Amino acid sequence: MICTLYELKNLFNIEFNENDKNVNIEGISTDTRTLKSKNVFLAIEGDNFNGHDFITRAIEIGAIAIITSKDFDEKKYLYTNFIKVDNTIKAYGDIARFYRMKNNFKVIAITGSSGKTTTKDMVASVLSKKYKIEKTFENNNNEIGLPYTILNAPSDSEILVLELGMRALTDIAYLTKIALPDIGIITNIGIAHIGELGSQENILRAKGELLENLPKDSIAIVNGEDGFTNTLKNKFSGEIKVFGFNNNSTIKAININEEKYKTKLDILRDGFVYNIDLKFKGKHLLLDALIALEVGCLFNIDITDSVKELNRLSVSPGRLELIKKSNYLVINDTYNANPDSMKKSIDVLLSYEGNRIAVLGDMKELGKNEIEYHKEIGRYLVGKDLKTLITVGELGKHIGLELKEKESENNNIFTFNDNLNAGIKLKEILSKNDVILVKGSRAMSMETIIKVLEEEDVIR
Repeated sequence: MICTLYELKNLFNIEFNENDKNVNIEGISTDTRTLKSKNVFLAIEGDNFNGHDFITRAIEIGAIAIITSKDFDEKKYLYTNFIKVDNTIKAYGDIARFYRMKNNFKVIAITGSSGKTTTKDMVASVLSKKYKIEKTFENNNNEIGLPYTILNAPSDSEILVLELGMRALTDIAYLTKIALPDIGIITNIGIAHIGELGSQENILRAKGELLENLPKDSIAIVNGEDGFTNTLKNKFSGEIKVFGFNNNSTIKAININEEKYKTKLDILRDGFVYNIDLKFKGKHLLLDALIALEVGCLFNIDITDSVKELNRLSVSPGRLELIKKSNYLVINDTYNANPDSMKKSIDVLLSYEGNRIAVLGDMKELGKNEIEYHKEIGRYLVGKDLKTLITVGELGKHIGLELKEKESENNNIFTFNDNLNAGIKLKEILSKNDVILVKGSRAMSMETIIKVLEEEDVIR
């Protein structure tokens, strides 16, 4: 149960009666296709739809109440439970905050330029060892998705692990005020969304809104490796934990040794050393893991137990997902891409033994310097031990052109405008012991290249 009708009306200063205290609300729905009789219908206006057009349908289904930003004639509709608000999206957030406070959930909020979803999954995996967890599912991390996630958490949940996404300044501040986190995590400050925000300084400001709006008795966890640690520390007066590879870290990874499909390392925390194996590779994933291990410690879960949970975790599709075939290995990192994550994924590719092939597509939303950012990836590839580079897209081609300019005798660079022909070329050059990284922005749908490859799973 979300609340009673009395509690809902009281939240918005709407006149109520005694009977409203006995009317239980089981959910808040923004879609009449999923609306149930014990739900409230909240009419949201989007770019391509207007929930107010479905008021009649919501009444027919039996909505307990209807939250609207427009005036409706109760006599015309023969319906008395209209709740008028100025902004229904803001009302959605207000209800979510009320529900979070009513149930006294512990909340962990995660933002950052990259790694949010992986970190969320790792943190939730560690905490599920001991607690009843709910976490952001799919991509519900904005002003509509966050309330949806919170309001769909069962009331007996103990901890919510939430992603906070953003497109502009003030977005994270708004979401933080809804979630009221007990722990606020910034995975990193990169240049994803630089097209919208204009500069890395603005990205820092935007992500820093999480710390500026954390309740004072909360704990902040920040990255010790991306050069913004001290700036972020100045945004929060409460307790701060740092993760990384350096001495300024609260939790630190050292003696890192990557093997075929795993990483051996030592974890230092509070004067103790833990010798552990993790069943994945890549230093950026180790940083995400350090966050999860630190959160586990804050909830009194031993690091060795947390490691066991991390090693059971299945990676989300398209996020450095390993697709192991009998004669080759695909690293499916097609969920999204920006210059920082592209470099990190290339490093992961290079950590594997075999004939390395990089299939790289456009990185979107990089603003006026988008071509230069792609050229930067080309320069990053100079001197790297690659069998082949295949690029896809009008922007992606600049990766190959830049590498070709620096390595003029390199004849293993191929440029395509579409995924189909890139996939056909990949099949043509495929040989035993190849390791293939496929990465590009979500809009590029580069997972289709993997499908093309798998249509004829034969090594020549």
